[in-house]
Amino acid sequence: MVPTAFRRDAVVLLGGLVAIATATDLLRDLPRTSTTTVALVFLLIVLGTATFARLRIAVVTSIISTLAFNFFFLQPVGTFAIADPQNWVVLGVYLTVAVVASKFSASAQDRARTHLAETLLASLSHDMRTPLTAVRVAVDNLRRPLDDDTREAQGAAAAAELARLTLLVENMLDMARIDAGAVPVERQWVAAADVVDAALAHVRHALAGHPVVVEASGDREVQIDPRITSAALSHMLENAAHYSPTGGRIVIAGHVGAGGLQVSVTDQGPGLQPSEIERLFDRFYRGDATRRTMHGTGMGLAIARGLLTAAGGHVWAENAPGAGARFWLDVPGPVRGATVS
Repeated sequence: MVPTAFRRDAVVLLGGLVAIATATDLLRDLPRTSTTTVALVFLLIVLGTATFARLRIAVVTSIISTLAFNFFFLQPVGTFAIADPQNWVVLGVYLTVAVVASKFSASAQDRARTHLAETLLASLSHDMRTPLTAVRVAVDNLRRPLDDDTREAQGAAAAAELARLTLLVENMLDMARIDAGAVPVERQWVAAADVVDAALAHVRHALAGHPVVVEASGDREVQIDPRITSAALSHMLENAAHYSPTGGRIVIAGHVGAGGLQVSVTDQGPGLQPSEIERLFDRFYRGDATRRTMHGTGMGLAIARGLLTAAGGHVWAENAPGAGARFWLDVPGPVRGATVS
């Protein structure tokens, strides 16, 4: 009898090859596809493979995706030759990142409980299928005679769905870095407004359809890691947009006090069940009601907590007065500028 692990690896490898072939077909049909987009989509496939199979399968998938990257997207297309020396650097960096990320993801898989892995599989399956289907529809439409406005709209739709895939890749990489304890902290002097602006820029697509009110000052600065803090805040904003009704307002309030930076995100969603507040930041956790009505990986808030913990901060949630939920982050650090309170 064939061992279960061997069968699983074979199925995952076959699925990875099919995913690479499908992604290649879709990306080749898109106008002006950049090598960055190709690398991110292929990296998503490699990480998915590493999540559900042993490291050797992920490495094989990394090598195959590297060959496909070279053959179909680097000049001269259709050969394994590389004309531009800079493309050797691109290819080498991609293969290195793919293999290293696979190792991180495989290590995280070894430490995760079985039911958490099953939850991630179901969530990622849906989250990958939805944007890929939308991209395929847009590409099919682009093959037909279209007027300029329609063609522009279809191209924008494909770009938006690829942005969703990119965000999913970034989430998986962040989770792998957190698990490996490999989150570097680089402190700089920044204002609350700078952190909020960076987070808003990162999740602009997710906030479409939601009025955003920002109350963040720029007269005081705190010495923290702005990249980690804005990344954590972006997950909180994405969560607020996900659970707020269309047109629901999202309020961001940030200030630098005597002890460091505090930022809150308030939405107009259904609010929080008291029994679930303590579990909101657990990996893959999603409330019973939202699990039945909304799809998602349940990684965002867990990543936010992990990033902030690495930077010495913390995050918590509460119900907002009236309706909705309010999420807070607090990052301590030295403060300079106007008198602080």
